[in-house]
Amino acid sequence: MKKINFFSDKIDIVLLISSILAALIGIFVINSAAWTLEGHIRHVLVQSFALVLGVGAMSGVIFFSYKYFEKLRFLIFAVGIGLLILVLAIGKLSHGTQGWIVLGPITLQPSEIAKICFIITLSLHISKKYESINEIKTLIGLIFHLVCYVVPVLLQPDFGTAMVFVMIFAFELFFAGLYKKYILWVIGAGAVVSPIIWFLLEEYQKNRIISLFFPEKDPTGSGYHVLQSKLAIGSGMFWGRGYLKGPQTQYGYLPEKQTDFVFSVIGEELGLVGAIFVAILLLVIVYRCFDNARSCAHDAFGEMICIGVGSMMFFHVFENIGMCLGLMPITGIPLPFISYGGSNLVTCFIAIGLVQNVRMRRRATKFDFDIEATE
Repeated sequence: MKKINFFSDKIDIVLLISSILAALIGIFVINSAAWTLEGHIRHVLVQSFALVLGVGAMSGVIFFSYKYFEKLRFLIFAVGIGLLILVLAIGKLSHGTQGWIVLGPITLQPSEIAKICFIITLSLHISKKYESINEIKTLIGLIFHLVCYVVPVLLQPDFGTAMVFVMIFAFELFFAGLYKKYILWVIGAGAVVSPIIWFLLEEYQKNRIISLFFPEKDPTGSGYHVLQSKLAIGSGMFWGRGYLKGPQTQYGYLPEKQTDFVFSVIGEELGLVGAIFVAILLLVIVYRCFDNARSCAHDAFGEMICIGVGSMMFFHVFENIGMCLGLMPITGIPLPFISYGGSNLVTCFIAIGLVQNVRMRRRATKFDFDIEATE
């Protein structure tokens, strides 16, 4: 009982409640989004089961001190890379991406688990090189770490998920104290190679970028998703069309409505009020992750874990909502806790479990740190 009371006193209640509430809202919205689809009950049951499994996984992660990850770092790295390579060998092709492994009735997306592995291994790598973060040798090693994860993802190909890894990497390096001159060099290099990257893109990828700025040029092709999404959100106005009453959603005009464009369903049926509430709820989760990083700044490993989780959540929210509003290119990145997908929901809760893990042990770590400083 003392151990249970200790854990209940140390966890971030706001982060926990916000995460579970967001997942429940997700099931509520998915029920409407999948209402007219064949076997819509299955969507609700899968997401509900993933919620239970995710909470259980989060609880398991909380009770397992993140300090032990240092001993398992090579195993965690091998699991993350191994899963990404495995999906290239036996993965299922869907929407032009070979990113899923089918195990009977279960479909897994290995890149979601790989994100957790990347956050842990990169955070540990940075914590070991914290004092020399701006040395060229250190940066080369960290870039190689990133490349090991990104290359298999690009081979699927899944550019959206690859960008998630890049953003986690960028956020952690920035908060670790990377010199601004390096950031400027990267921006400059990106500007130089962008024309080359453009010619390397597939035609459908180019069309997605063009449709971001001129969706009206191809309203039935590459611009269809964006136009239908904006129409759905705009028609919801302030209070929304009502639950199960959104024309774009219920009549099948809105594509990928239970996954990529679930925020458009919220905008149409729950209106501006519902959309803002969901956006604020998700930003609260992001803020709590970064706030917990700030509160354990004495421990580089724990700090980087929280920043890694916060940056992953932030980029998912920013990209997905921006995509639905026609402000960002369509990449297929899900909305955390809300979009349909068991792998993503379980991963989100594992990530929250990592943050809770760090928070719960921050005082003990600080005490150890102070003792070492005194000695």
